[in-house]
Amino acid sequence: MYLRIPEGNPEQERPLAQKGVQIITVEPGSLAEEAGIRPGDTLLKIHGEAVLDQLSYQYLITREDEAELVLQRPDGSTFKAFVENGGEGIGVDLAQDEVKVCKQNCVFCFVHQMPKGFRKSLYLKDEDVRLSFLYGHFTTLSSSDDAELDRIVRERLSPIHVSVHATDPVARVKVVGNPREGHILRKIDRLLAGGIDVHTQAVVAPGLNDGEIWQQTLADLWARRKEGRGSVLSLSCVPVGLTAHRENLPSVQDVDSAFARDWVASWTPEVRKYARANDGEPWLLLADEWFTRAGLEVPGRAFYSRSWAQLENGVGLVRRFLEHSRRFIKSPRAKGFMGRRVLLLTGASFAPVLSRVAAELNRQVGSHLRVAAAKNFSFGETVTVAGLLCGEDLKYAAHADREAKGGRAGWVDAVVVPSSSLRTVTGPTDQYTLRGSVVREEGTFLDDLTLPQLAADLGVPTVPSGANLSHLLDHLEAADRGAFRGGALQSAFHAAGLNQPQGAYNP
Repeated sequence: MYLRIPEGNPEQERPLAQKGVQIITVEPGSLAEEAGIRPGDTLLKIHGEAVLDQLSYQYLITREDEAELVLQRPDGSTFKAFVENGGEGIGVDLAQDEVKVCKQNCVFCFVHQMPKGFRKSLYLKDEDVRLSFLYGHFTTLSSSDDAELDRIVRERLSPIHVSVHATDPVARVKVVGNPREGHILRKIDRLLAGGIDVHTQAVVAPGLNDGEIWQQTLADLWARRKEGRGSVLSLSCVPVGLTAHRENLPSVQDVDSAFARDWVASWTPEVRKYARANDGEPWLLLADEWFTRAGLEVPGRAFYSRSWAQLENGVGLVRRFLEHSRRFIKSPRAKGFMGRRVLLLTGASFAPVLSRVAAELNRQVGSHLRVAAAKNFSFGETVTVAGLLCGEDLKYAAHADREAKGGRAGWVDAVVVPSSSLRTVTGPTDQYTLRGSVVREEGTFLDDLTLPQLAADLGVPTVPSGANLSHLLDHLEAADRGAFRGGALQSAFHAAGLNQPQGAYNP
């Protein structure tokens, strides 16, 4: 049921400062259509509260069984509608929300280290608590004033993910480059007091926030762990990532293999100590890159969270892949690789791990999988993660491998590229976009080369890796059927592993 108060009611005489969210489509036969709501209308309020964005709409429309709406026509007139929706949606699609941008100037900001000439959306420094809640993106909270912090509490946007880097105010200002954002604990404490759980991270740069600064950060955040709601759920440490494009940027020391080995030696025992104090659940988390940069094996399964907390931040990706591979190779399904000649392209960090898995699979089932580490010419060879390989980097690696094998056109049956090097959308998500960005084909590399274009250049089927060997076999079999011929990513391919902008640490 619905009740619509037509234009001319007193509501339209009171101008509203809130712009609301525009309605793009209205489902035929929906409650919205019955209430006279049309595409182009702007949803201003629900239950008397301003509609800020899509997330705000979802929170307000599902809060009660009946919804009181205030809307605005394109001509500026307003009207009210009362809808008995039973706490469900009313059948509208809303305009995309524009991403909030970061106000920090972090000395190791990856956007500042981007080479020129990439598409506009890749230079966006997103700083959006909505993305933090929905997709696990990390926010420094620099764009979050008291009103937004209150909104997080009111709408129960929990947990969120916060880049702390350092809790010492002087050190944090030095790292983030914003003199107003040194006291991060004040914002975190406000969220915790409101019952919001927080996952935290520190990107560690030698000489900036390691040593005593890191130990203080660890102690401050551990002190904010507690039972029940409003807790710091985890703290991850990630080695700083530097590209070859740091002209006119502050000097930052890279994490070399020696530093990484020392870090692993010092903090691996601490991870286990904090886990014991946290009822066996790992709380202090070391990103995989500490181990790959040090040239060390990643720890066993017990070293990582039961829920794989902060997986998209590069914590446990290698171990999860190894665990799945061990089980898969023993399964009858692994025989689907028998006789296949496949080139697996990946980043230098993950290549040794993938090579060992491929060798074991070859021994067990008679497959012919080979691994090649693709050099990152786009960002510089110091960048070794697969998620930042561009299409041209992968093309070069594949051509080099073919030449090394005699230059034959059909030198392999298929080429596999890391799913993490592919993006399915050009903006940060399908719901939040950068104003003026252009929607591009799915299966696009960072440099706008598409997967079908790469396949056409190489002359052999070229497929994404997926998140594990089972996904990869599905993709190869789909390519055998021609499911990928000449198109974007289709339903035959797994979306798992395909990247969002935050996932730069994917192997």
